[in-house]
Amino acid sequence: MTDSAKPQLMDRPKTEAKHAASETSGAAFLAALDGTRSAATSAHDEALDRLPVPHRRVERWKYTPVAAWWKDVLSTEVHTVQAAGCEANPVPGLDAYRLVFVNGIFDALASDLPVHSGVVCMPLSQKGDAAVQPVDAFSPETTDWFAGVNGKYGQEGLYLRVAKGVTLDRPILVHHHTTGSGVFNALRHDIALEAHAQVTLVHWSTAASSADGSVNILTRAAVADGARLHIDKVQDEEGQVRHIAFEDIRQSSDSHAEVHTVTVRGQWVRNDLAFRINGSGAHAELNGAFLPGEGEFVDNHTTVDHRVAHCTSSENYKGILYGKSTGVFNGKVFVRPDAQQTNAYQQNANILASDKASINAKPELEIYADDVKCSHGCTVGQFDSDALFYARSRGVGLEAAKAMLVHAFIGDVLKGIKVAEVRLEVEHRLAEKHGWEVWSDYPNDDA
Repeated sequence: MTDSAKPQLMDRPKTEAKHAASETSGAAFLAALDGTRSAATSAHDEALDRLPVPHRRVERWKYTPVAAWWKDVLSTEVHTVQAAGCEANPVPGLDAYRLVFVNGIFDALASDLPVHSGVVCMPLSQKGDAAVQPVDAFSPETTDWFAGVNGKYGQEGLYLRVAKGVTLDRPILVHHHTTGSGVFNALRHDIALEAHAQVTLVHWSTAASSADGSVNILTRAAVADGARLHIDKVQDEEGQVRHIAFEDIRQSSDSHAEVHTVTVRGQWVRNDLAFRINGSGAHAELNGAFLPGEGEFVDNHTTVDHRVAHCTSSENYKGILYGKSTGVFNGKVFVRPDAQQTNAYQQNANILASDKASINAKPELEIYADDVKCSHGCTVGQFDSDALFYARSRGVGLEAAKAMLVHAFIGDVLKGIKVAEVRLEVEHRLAEKHGWEVWSDYPNDDA
């Protein structure tokens, strides 16, 4: 990489202020993990030692209540799917291959691994060397403390390799379920698509209503020339579960990668997505919808790093916040000096459905090229009173009218969900959570 192409403001400063309380909590957290599970290589130890424990004085953690993460006592208790009351397939009618993980442990009996020419798919623990080393200085494990924790302690997850030109005939459903109290679950998904390969993944996270613990998931994907990767990610976790997820997507020439994230429910959720566009003609797409209820917190952080010329990206996140809930959106589009002819779009829109709800939004453009087309925007408002009045004047009840407005507001995000059964189940679960009429009455298909 030339000096002109090296990262500037995007990257973590060489030194960051320490915070005594966070450092103490982080050390206690690692000590508890050391007492319950084996760790990976010393490389991850070194990375963790260099990284500051997140706290409010670190800019990218400014609006994230990290203190909530330290509350649980860690255990390694493992339940089978049957004991956990977890459905092997949370999406009715979905014809998919399945990998089921309960408290971070692979459940072979509930899983249905792909048998397909040119496809290698297995639990990471069965790969032999389960430890996945950081790829480079930009990998999450080397830039974020929580990702570094995953690198050191996460030894299970999805291992997927798709050969050149192969299109998987069905989606792969990766279902993660949390149950019990005081649990810490770490999963690592390692994905590689060779040239012109295609695959659709559904990442679905659930938790029992009595669950209390922490979830840490890191997904790394290498998308080769002309390959297509589509990920539908749904978070629907009851109980007192704290969920942090990282996606590290690296794209080559003419590749296409999409991640669609819907947070149905979650006590404490943070999604960190990073796209590195390394090849000309590549396209990245990130869409998200989050609808937190009373006491819930949802944080979406995204970075799209345009490194070469003639690439595009599109980003659309929408939030509706109920009760005393809190949301965060921090999205950055970074265009390096060599990334001429970049076309990047970013939009964040939010509705505060309660006077107690709050949102912290920070859309960012950081551009070092002069021949680009980049835009971003952010809106915060309330339900359209005129639209509500119009609907109610025609006999529609208040809650039904609000449900119609919600559907209209996030419908374009939901359309991005590739698998129809997943989209329908998301709509049903949102309706169930908020007490609306079933959304199938208002299909979002163009037909």
